[in-house]
Amino acid sequence: MAYEFNGTNQSITTPVAGVTAEPLTIVAWFYPTRNTARTVIVSLADTTGGGAGAQMFYALIEDGTIAGDPICASKQNGVSVTAEAASTSGFTTNEWNHGCAVFTSTTSRTIYLNGGSSATNTTLVSTNANTVDKTAIGCLARSSSVAFFQGRVAEVGIWNAALTAAEAASLAKGMTCDKIRPQNLVFYAPLVRNLIDQKGGLTITNNNGATVATHPRVYA
Repeated sequence: MAYEFNGTNQSITTPVAGVTAEPLTIVAWFYPTRNTARTVIVSLADTTGGGAGAQMFYALIEDGTIAGDPICASKQNGVSVTAEAASTSGFTTNEWNHGCAVFTSTTSRTIYLNGGSSATNTTLVSTNANTVDKTAIGCLARSSSVAFFQGRVAEVGIWNAALTAAEAASLAKGMTCDKIRPQNLVFYAPLVRNLIDQKGGLTITNNNGATVATHPRVYA
């Protein structure tokens, strides 16, 4: 099972998932149904800053506005400094893809698509006083949510550690999040029918009626 989003106003949100700065890793299976927009699959964002440029975030993004349709590990530090690593190949619409965004430090972030196609960005993006306070699936959860994802999402995991290339590949091959560094896993929402954080026990809110959807088995 998975949750399906309409790309307009639907998302799933919860309080910040146990990590607010590097190192951290965000992963998800996603089934996009369009490739013409830049949208957010999963984000950790600041909702209290003084405007879009003053609200920091970490995000796993799919970008259909760039040639080749990459996915990205993106960070903004709250003073309009944004840097991201973009995968060397693109996601496929109407199929399940696996994304893994690894934020190792303020000078290193790496993206993996389906366990490969990796790229690393080393731009300095320092962390300012405005820290993230919300986790969102299907959008960028700022003071006004934006960049809504269209399609299905499942198996969302967040770690307070930088996963390795081998670990990203294992997840893409079907390993469930709770089997990879469970001591560092701070949020795990399989999104199988119920909205449950199996790791941190956080309350999860379905905004505007994202629906349960079926999918072929993609997990071991």
